[in-house]
Amino acid sequence: MSSYYKATRPDGTDFYTGTIDYGAALASGDTIRLDSDETEFPGPGWLHLATVPTECDGMTWPCRLFEVEPVGDVHHDEDHPHKIGCREVRVLRELPAHEAFGPQGEQVAALIERARCLTAAEIKRLHAAWYAARAAARAAARYAARDAARAAARYTAWDAAWDAAWDAAWYAARDAAGYAARDAARDAAGYAAGDAAGYAAWSLVARDLISTDAYDTLTRPWGEVIGPIHPDDPDMRRGA
Repeated sequence: MSSYYKATRPDGTDFYTGTIDYGAALASGDTIRLDSDETEFPGPGWLHLATVPTECDGMTWPCRLFEVEPVGDVHHDEDHPHKIGCREVRVLRELPAHEAFGPQGEQVAALIERARCLTAAEIKRLHAAWYAARAAARAAARYAARDAARAAARYTAWDAAWDAAWDAAWYAARDAAGYAARDAARDAAGYAAGDAAGYAAWSLVARDLISTDAYDTLTRPWGEVIGPIHPDDPDMRRGA
């Protein structure tokens, strides 16, 4: 039997409308039913489910993640191979939210939380480390990483996880910079810290898909200042 997934807001409701409560449906055991004659897919006339946890389209972090099953007819679309549509769904169980980020989900979630509490000194050092790393090298590494990931069979099932990880890490670091610094250099330092966190999170999601060289290049600014983001990463901090 196939498994399907739905990521929701922390309160259990869907990201799109905020009115369909998957958390309440799990607690009650009731199915969620949508009465609609709409045929366009994707569209508001369907309950959208993902075939893999990392492709819950429209998700942001933090989130909740549920395993669900469609009830009745299911709509498939070749243009959206990791998404199905149905009119009724049963919520089976809640899963650890970090699984929406894939095999390295725990580490991605930890990185995002770490980015939220960056100090002013760390942000300053991230700023320096980011600009010390050559932009051309970062660009080449990201293109190489993207190409390597495309070659993997499950590449198309990771877009939602990549986007959510990047956004959450970037904004967490950016917000930390806003709270930690109140001078004229705040914006530049905040953007650099955000980029360092975003690249690290993006690369961590794809760690098992991309080359070691690309991964190390993209995560180096963060790693040199904050430390390893995965148990198997080398410690790049000075004096480590």
